[in-house]
Amino acid sequence: MTYFASALLSFTILIPLVVALVRVHKIRTSYFPFLVLLLLAFTTEVASEISLRLTRENTAISNIYSLLEIGVILWQFHAWGFLRRRRALLIILASMSFITWVTENIGYGRLETHFCSATVFLNSLIVVFLCINEINALIAAYSGHLLRNARFLICLGLMTISIYSLITEGTMLIDPQNAVIDWPIFYIFSITNAIVNIVYAIAVCFIPVRDDYYFSRRFKA
Repeated sequence: MTYFASALLSFTILIPLVVALVRVHKIRTSYFPFLVLLLLAFTTEVASEISLRLTRENTAISNIYSLLEIGVILWQFHAWGFLRRRRALLIILASMSFITWVTENIGYGRLETHFCSATVFLNSLIVVFLCINEINALIAAYSGHLLRNARFLICLGLMTISIYSLITEGTMLIDPQNAVIDWPIFYIFSITNAIVNIVYAIAVCFIPVRDDYYFSRRFKA
């Protein structure tokens, strides 16, 4: 796979973002953090591409994204209700992620020189935990088809990427000298990421319409 093909796959994030922008005026506000996540991911891809062309480096951009991403994901699970009912857990998870990021990037001075493997591993672990909990709750309470449930599809996508990150970053942390992390691994990630982006686009199509949308349209008519 060429670099151009890999970059093109990364920009498939534009597909769910465009679908989200088309539907943004009528979807429920509890899904707004996910829309912010899509916009953040697309902005990061653009910034990363520009940085690679100008400086051949995108380490700092990737590390900053890892901090912002987990913040938005925690916001999403708060909006869905789980972390809203468990404020202490939210504070603990956010604090753990932030302290790890600051220690790794600022304390060790790796912001512009090394990808933050420990932070990504911890964040991925947090996301997998939250997604499994959310999926279990949906299985227990949701009576419809789960593949048509936006929340289920979003969690499925987040968990897929997070499990992949757990494997790759975990390998780097356990044995950084002998870790088999080369271009084929990143190409596989590009393909996986593109598939997840398609899942996100489908999820956006199934995001419920806000309760007052049809009422307000009828009122305006």
